[in-house]
Amino acid sequence: MNQENSSETKKEIKRIDASYISHEIQHLLHFDKGFPFTFKEVLLRPGKAVREYLRENREKYVKPIVFLVFAAVIYTFIIHLFHIEVLIFNIKGFGGTQQWEHNLDTEVINKWIDSHLGYSALIIGFFMAIWTKIFFYKKGYNIFEIFVLLSYVFGVFFIALLFFLLLSKLTGLLMITQIGVLLLQVYFVGAIGQFFGEKNLFNYVKSLICLFLGIITYKYSLILLAYLIHLFK
Repeated sequence: MNQENSSETKKEIKRIDASYISHEIQHLLHFDKGFPFTFKEVLLRPGKAVREYLRENREKYVKPIVFLVFAAVIYTFIIHLFHIEVLIFNIKGFGGTQQWEHNLDTEVINKWIDSHLGYSALIIGFFMAIWTKIFFYKKGYNIFEIFVLLSYVFGVFFIALLFFLLLSKLTGLLMITQIGVLLLQVYFVGAIGQFFGEKNLFNYVKSLICLFLGIITYKYSLILLAYLIHLFK
């Protein structure tokens, strides 16, 4: 009897074909509850939108990891298509590394980062989540819920940064990218602060500290890894 039920269950699962893939893509791009909707909500009201996802309604939002990876794929595809060089996530010239770069195998690390931006964002998100959990431990959110927040924010970061990069490429003005990066850092701080309570100014101060410490921890962890790779080669 169990074998018959198992057989019936298997028959109910649809095969993955062109129709299935088309349906999944349409679902992801659906304007009412797909990627565009999630992007708009997290861009305009990041803290409130993620709180809604965690506590009230998860149906209309793209899942956080899917959102981040999809945004990173779009970002990577476009910057390679237009041959745009971006050094935001890698460790080239970071923290005075030029003085002892001969002891670091930075090329291997940077190549991996440039080819896996989504994973790089997950790694820096992990470090930021730890610091955010430490600074906002009284708020009652666990590290996984904080990681959800950061995944959504990083997804918006990639798409918004892509906009500034393309605008800079078209106009030839590097200043546009620099202003864009500054605005996105402000967005990061605002998103984390709003998530933990938009009316408390001190939340935004702590958010700024978490952003700074997350970036520093990520960068120096990569430098340590680059040193170890060089050491054991």
